Amino acid sequence: MGSIVNNTSDQNDAFSAPAFNITRIAIVGAGPSGLAAAKYLLAEGFSSEKIDIYEQQAEVGGVWNYNTATSAQPLRVPLTDAHAPPELPVYPDDLAAEDEEEEGEEEDKYADYVFDSDEEASTAPGSGACSLPPVARQKKEKRPPVFPNPMYDDLHTNIPHTLMRYSDLGFHADEIGARKGKGTHEDCEIFPSRQVVQEYLVEYARDVRQLIRFSAQVTNISLQTPSPSATTAAASTAQQPRIQEKWTLQSTNLVTNASNTETYDAVVVASGHYSTPYIPAAAPGISEFASTHPGVISHSKTYRAAAAFAGKRVVVVGSGPSGLDIAAQISAVCKPPLIVCARSPVSTEMCAHLGVGGDDNNDNNRVRVVGPIKRFLDDERGIEVGPTPSSPSASSSKGEAGGRGGEIDKEESTEKISDIDAIVFCTGYLYTFPFLPSSSFPASTPPLITSGRRVHGVARHFLHTRHPTLVFPGLPYKIIPFPLAEAQAAVFSRLWANRLPLPSQEELEVWEKEDEEGKGLEGQRVAKREKSFHTFPKGGDALYINALHDWAARALDEGAGGKGKGKEPPSWGPEELWQRSIYAQAKMQFEKTGRKARTLLELGLSRETSGEEDTNRLLDGAKSEELRQNQIDLAG
Repeated sequence: MGSIVNNTSDQNDAFSAPAFNITRIAIVGAGPSGLAAAKYLLAEGFSSEKIDIYEQQAEVGGVWNYNTATSAQPLRVPLTDAHAPPELPVYPDDLAAEDEEEEGEEEDKYADYVFDSDEEASTAPGSGACSLPPVARQKKEKRPPVFPNPMYDDLHTNIPHTLMRYSDLGFHADEIGARKGKGTHEDCEIFPSRQVVQEYLVEYARDVRQLIRFSAQVTNISLQTPSPSATTAAASTAQQPRIQEKWTLQSTNLVTNASNTETYDAVVVASGHYSTPYIPAAAPGISEFASTHPGVISHSKTYRAAAAFAGKRVVVVGSGPSGLDIAAQISAVCKPPLIVCARSPVSTEMCAHLGVGGDDNNDNNRVRVVGPIKRFLDDERGIEVGPTPSSPSASSSKGEAGGRGGEIDKEESTEKISDIDAIVFCTGYLYTFPFLPSSSFPASTPPLITSGRRVHGVARHFLHTRHPTLVFPGLPYKIIPFPLAEAQAAVFSRLWANRLPLPSQEELEVWEKEDEEGKGLEGQRVAKREKSFHTFPKGGDALYINALHDWAARALDEGAGGKGKGKEPPSWGPEELWQRSIYAQAKMQFEKTGRKARTLLELGLSRETSGEEDTNRLLDGAKSEELRQNQIDLAG
């Protein structure tokens, strides 16, 4: 397992010269990671007047800020380009405005109004700061735009809120561990709905809301002044910071179209990684199929409700949590059986829940699981798929395939499925940062993004190795995001406050190499694979969160400029480790029992009866004696 100890110098030498002199900080995104970053920076002593949060939507929440809009741009198929133009905002007033023009509405005499200043323009939406006359304001101001997101209407989290929560705010007041009974809801399901999570985030943001510039889209961030190498000794006095960087940030107000340029000492990129869908080009014929049959192929990002698929023959590509949840919803209304194309086996319990298998006289044949798509069949509006021998569904009802629009090719061990009405790719997303192109950095800095399957040049999945005034919280997959974002924020806020020593560039690059080799703080995982670089192993987030907690705990009591003691990050003990080990089992039981349970105990799960065994399985999965020992110590 990777180390967080500074091996190049002892702590006293590391503080002989402060690493940073950071005053102004920009945060891109007011989602879960951006909000946590703001709170930890404020707790560290950075001035609220010097922290700006840029949020392109009109409300906080990031991916949880649901809207029904879908992109007006045609879906590119396949979609593998991480450098493609970003998705355009959708303006709710556009269609209404067109209707009004058709009805011959009176011309807007304020159409050419010029704002007095950028400040007036940038604060206009929703703030009442615009000095337009009341009539003009009603005419000129349009509703803020929205950006399509991957939420869908009937969605519950797959994480119990008792584990998902931030460390200082529970989902409801009587929650175990909630500090001083503080919670956002009187009651809620143990796996809350998307609406409850969004309300929770709005409440969590209450004390940093004044820092947020809503409907402000960041269009470019670029480095002004290259930093001296962190590997060389500072050439000036001990008071001179080693890292002297300035970032120019350009943004556009999406309501007024006013442009703005600001300069910052550090930037937190918390823009998320659920914006650009990934539709692989692995199967031949996909481009021709999409051209011949427009609208048949879609991505889970555009899925909102199952009703659109009623009576249709549907294929879902992908067997991750979202893919299987969407498959379960659509299978209730589509023409049976719904086809799930999977590269790996689907568990027997999940197959039973979905309704896989059975016979024609049984309702339990709503879904079939097959192998990955081998090729697209343009003329037949179909696909050819491989088998999934180890899956319970791979052998289910193969002899009946012809009667269901399918045909088995025994020689090639493939199956043809024709007359498909809809193919929904649930194949994930690409990492994209359109506001941080390669031109934003010196030529010697490797590009952040190549294939879009990982972010390059970051150590421990968040800290830029060559420009440590730039951080990327929230990159990992298969993690519990809120506490992980807190743990990352605790570390980089203490680094920037000079309460933790900054590792040298060489050490940061060694850490990145350890991460690449599957030897990072998250425990052992498959190495040298771009697509799995930010994908943590089972239990890896527990290792990672506790390692970052320990890193943050080594901070000095006071940093340069009188920075304070900061905010304590989460640390997982026996209860959290147990919940992490059983949450998938709990979610399955939650679905089976009608999505009504308020506690894990209502689902028949108790740490007192199964905690040690379940936790041991989690720790074994992470392959860490260190975490096992920590758990034993915490249990007393």
